Amino acid sequence: MSAYNTSQAGTNDEGLREHLIGSASRLEAEILQRLTAELPVYRKLPAEQLTGDVARMIRRSIHDFVQALRSGRMLGPEQLALLTSSATRRAEEGLPAEAIVSAYFLGARLCFDDIAATAGPEDLPAVTAMYSLLLEYLQHVTTAVTAGYLQQMQITVGERHGARQLLLTSLLQGRIDEEAAREAGLPLPPGYLVLALAVGPHADEHTPGVDTNAAAMRKLRRLRTELALHSRGAALSSLTPDGGLILLPSDTDFTEHGPVHWDDTRRLRTRLQRAAGATVLAAAVPALPGDVAEMSPVATELVHIATASARPPGLYRLEDLALEYQLSRPGPARAHVARLLDPLNAYPDLLLTLTAFLRHGLDRRATAEALNVHPNTVLYRLRKIVGLTGLDAANPTDLPTLHAALTCRIIGSGTARPPAEE
Repeated sequence: MSAYNTSQAGTNDEGLREHLIGSASRLEAEILQRLTAELPVYRKLPAEQLTGDVARMIRRSIHDFVQALRSGRMLGPEQLALLTSSATRRAEEGLPAEAIVSAYFLGARLCFDDIAATAGPEDLPAVTAMYSLLLEYLQHVTTAVTAGYLQQMQITVGERHGARQLLLTSLLQGRIDEEAAREAGLPLPPGYLVLALAVGPHADEHTPGVDTNAAAMRKLRRLRTELALHSRGAALSSLTPDGGLILLPSDTDFTEHGPVHWDDTRRLRTRLQRAAGATVLAAAVPALPGDVAEMSPVATELVHIATASARPPGLYRLEDLALEYQLSRPGPARAHVARLLDPLNAYPDLLLTLTAFLRHGLDRRATAEALNVHPNTVLYRLRKIVGLTGLDAANPTDLPTLHAALTCRIIGSGTARPPAEE
């Protein structure tokens, strides 16, 4: 037998409302119990919060839905503002957005199931109408809750980002800002690996008809995402589409980075290059937090030297570039080494070929492909370079001298990069 009187039109709807009102206290307790059983995050909340704010919102939601049933109208501005405010508080407390939304859907489902369990066949039109209204109600609730949550998260993320940038700035200025570290949620580690990047252009940045700025910013977004995944959000960075600086925290107090750290950083460079879809050349130096300001310019200069000397994409340390680094200092030695390539001044194609050959790791076929010439043309030009300079890029003895000569030539002329491949 139905729980509702069906003697006249509209009586079924009234029965639904009265049933919900009469069951409100029982449903509130059941919803609370099911929240802690089905959503683990609610299980960890303090009892005071569960029986306080959470219980009040359950009670308010049941009351609001009853009012919607009675009037046929959805939530008004004041009711929506309460939902938004509640979601804002939950965001401040660190509850995941999916758990908050799931709680409303769980409560709605329990209320509907409770009514449906006592309804008879004659109540089907009223139950169907209630179900449709419930879906509309949930749509409004979800919108208000999501808006409140996102608003608070934007504030939180903005504050956290500001604190991270303040921490990065203080470190680059030689200051230790413990307060900024706490606000950023990043306790200062024993040490950092200061990583300087030089990022090449993505193919889309040179494709006719493509918005080059959009392509560059997409590349930058992918770099930042990959860095965040690798460091679990602990790295500090100042990046542009062309490169920049990264501070990777280390869990050890060091003066030299060990093999494990270097292998991990090499893997990071590979992942960054894959994510960017462009070449990534990196130089790294270890530093204590108080030494970041001193070591950051060293890392930046090393990446410039690696680029100027046409090193292939990879991770470089000071010991890898010690000769070029020393020769890049102003003085007669730099001028002398730079002049070793003067015989190529009248042959731009030879200088371009030498640069490409070094950049592509002495791979003649890769060099030919990059220059859009035949491999035999590359071989011919390399032989001509030997004849003009006496230096052979394929000779391990001459190779460091050629890298150093390119470095001194580029840095001495004030040019940021060696000749570009077509």
